[in-house]
Amino acid sequence: MSTIKSPVEILDAAVKSQTNNIELAKIRRAALKSGKTRTMLINLLTPLTYILGKVGSISIYDYSTKPSIYVAMYDLDSFKQYELVAALEYLTAETDKVNGSITTEDWAALVNRDFRFRTDKWDLSIHAYVKNDSPTCRKVVVGTEVVEQVKYQIVCD
Repeated sequence: MSTIKSPVEILDAAVKSQTNNIELAKIRRAALKSGKTRTMLINLLTPLTYILGKVGSISIYDYSTKPSIYVAMYDLDSFKQYELVAALEYLTAETDKVNGSITTEDWAALVNRDFRFRTDKWDLSIHAYVKNDSPTCRKVVVGTEVVEQVKYQIVCD
């Protein structure tokens, strides 16, 4: 069992934790503001913004030591829509240049496919959602699953 801490120790620990969070945020902000990183991101994103046009939105986050770029594309006619295909071709070429990796994941219930591009300098995810009334893409029931879930109750002696 741990020792009881005084209210002052508890508050000091909270302040220290927030101080560490602030310092980490400053480091991440400085990385995004650095000329080298900004140039790299501008060079990567400029063609992508032209490819996507009004079909997609781009955001950048700093979850880790490298920038994470998030692209959302909603109401696509299909996964073969020009903007998505062009973006995937462009990002595949950029990822291959630096020996990165590419993965995909389907979310059939949402008619959504995620494309992830990972490199040493950046990570980028495209989250593509097809319209519910798309004539070419739809979700199809392929079976059912029964999941056994344990149920508990509290019993005290």
